[in-house]
Amino acid sequence: MLKKFFIKLVNFIYPHIIQRYVLRFFFLSFFTCILIAISLFLVVDMFDRSKVLIRENSSFGLALQYFLYKIPLVLHLMTPVAILISTLVSVGRLSQLSEITAMRACGLSVFNLARPLLFIGLLTFGIMFFLGETLVPWSMDQVERIYNLDIKKKDAKGRLSRHNFWYRDQDKTFNIGYYNSSNQTLEKLSIWEFDAEDKLKKKTDAQKVIWDKKQQIWIMQDVVESIFVAYNIKEIKQYPNLPLKLKEKPEDFYDLQKLPETMSYHELGRYIYKLESEGVPTTEYKVQRIAKISFPLINILVILIAFPFALIPARSGSLTLSFLAGVSIGFGYYFIHAISLALGGAELLPLYVSAWSADVLFFIIGSYLTLRSDYA
Repeated sequence: MLKKFFIKLVNFIYPHIIQRYVLRFFFLSFFTCILIAISLFLVVDMFDRSKVLIRENSSFGLALQYFLYKIPLVLHLMTPVAILISTLVSVGRLSQLSEITAMRACGLSVFNLARPLLFIGLLTFGIMFFLGETLVPWSMDQVERIYNLDIKKKDAKGRLSRHNFWYRDQDKTFNIGYYNSSNQTLEKLSIWEFDAEDKLKKKTDAQKVIWDKKQQIWIMQDVVESIFVAYNIKEIKQYPNLPLKLKEKPEDFYDLQKLPETMSYHELGRYIYKLESEGVPTTEYKVQRIAKISFPLINILVILIAFPFALIPARSGSLTLSFLAGVSIGFGYYFIHAISLALGGAELLPLYVSAWSADVLFFIIGSYLTLRSDYA
């Protein structure tokens, strides 16, 4: 029984000779589209950043690293577009040459022809999600560090400093009056420590906290410790210097705004928790976190939508109409998805409705068009 099921599963997944023929055309178009997309993106970005690179006297090696580290993000964003165009071009060309008509005359349904492409879309969904969790966040972190720290040297110029922000670590709440990125010091630090019943037990104030590069620790200067019992000050202690147990390093306090698309699902969750502890609204980030799962599904949806339009040349003989119609509807997903996320971020739509509405809508449209095309 299990053996028969396994054989059926392999036969369902493994493409037969006609499906492999369709896939060969698809992959030829797909890799061409990816190569063109990466080249265009890097050329445009190179012209956009050239003034900064020249003004900051950046080395060729540093500039090359900056652009190379951007390639994973380009792949992540442009793969759905490449799948859409590849489906339209490859299947559309076969349809224009009446090869699709011949295949259907031999008894193959539209679903059988589209099945290997849908499997590729499913596989791409998994790859995109994996890259979005691993390679893309790492590469974009390298891009931000190279651009802001190595090229523009914002940390040395004090342009990554922060004013009056909060930070929380377990039972301690930190208020930092000013972080100076040029000399890596925290100024006017206050620390509140609470017991298990959330009652204040100690408050520590330091005029300045410096980073000891040799020992890799923070050292507080001009420290005043106030011990509390039942909300009343019991004892006050003063110290000229005192080590501060803080897991964050100087670069962790840099005022660098992180974009949701450059963070992984789990990293975005930690970032939301950090912002909430600082009292910052996080609805927009929560919507983007759900979209980390919903957006990669576009790789399957664009095939459902594009495949029926790619069959138009079999009846009209023109590839232009199918291409324009398919691309218009495909890019409509990006528009509706962006609008839905914006409405969710503004709290005008529930979180899950805003993140999944475009997927549900285009799944219904794509399924209807694919099933209908069998009778066209």
